[in-house]
Amino acid sequence: MPTVLALMAHPDDIEFLCAGTLVLLQRAGYSVRMATMTAGDQGSMTLARDRISRIRLAEARASAKILGAKYTCLGFRDLTIFCSEPAKRRVTELIRKMKPDLLISHSPDDYMADHVETSKLAREAAFASTVPNWRAGRSRPLAAIPAILYADPVETVDMYGRRAPAHRLVDISDVISIKERMLACHESQRTWLRAQHGEDEYLLSMKRWSAERGREAGVEYAEGFRRHLGHGFPKTDHLSDALGDRVMRIPVQL
Repeated sequence: MPTVLALMAHPDDIEFLCAGTLVLLQRAGYSVRMATMTAGDQGSMTLARDRISRIRLAEARASAKILGAKYTCLGFRDLTIFCSEPAKRRVTELIRKMKPDLLISHSPDDYMADHVETSKLAREAAFASTVPNWRAGRSRPLAAIPAILYADPVETVDMYGRRAPAHRLVDISDVISIKERMLACHESQRTWLRAQHGEDEYLLSMKRWSAERGREAGVEYAEGFRRHLGHGFPKTDHLSDALGDRVMRIPVQL
């Protein structure tokens, strides 16, 4: 059974950016693993860090349970993620333990540093995961580097507001309700935004972004991804191989 690991910065990032594709990959026979760098300790205007962290960890576990997926938090703190040597070793240890064939993380160009640094750590740790002399806890080196996919940035735009490119668009129209259920598990964030906006902006924004990608693919809802195609990394097209006609391939612009 192949394994996909979604590694992102905060609880709810996975649900916003790639949960629909995780559902489809699971149906195609993949074992799904979900991990975040932090417990979301800055995600409240009123609750202390420890309290909101406990709440958000429980929400993340509830979301993963919908898929029957294992959830892991690496214990970093919001706004402090940085691609340092200790951080790279911790992420390497996670990757070696999970043994993913496919690793999904943030876009390298996103609106905040936690996302960008997590993306960098995912790439660096994936490469390091096969290096015998790179120590990472008691974990053993992997036999092969996992393939990497970068999910869309938030709102599908880079930090300059430009539309982010995608190599693959995945039709998630018939699993959007599951993606919505998973995101709705993050009630602490949903309640916060509902109070601010006077409507369920938390879920509505996710569906707007998915609908925008859907229009590009000629379907109702879609998620976008870019493949990491740099030297030394596998070029396996897991999405097309596993999901077939659900995937729209967009040529890489050179």
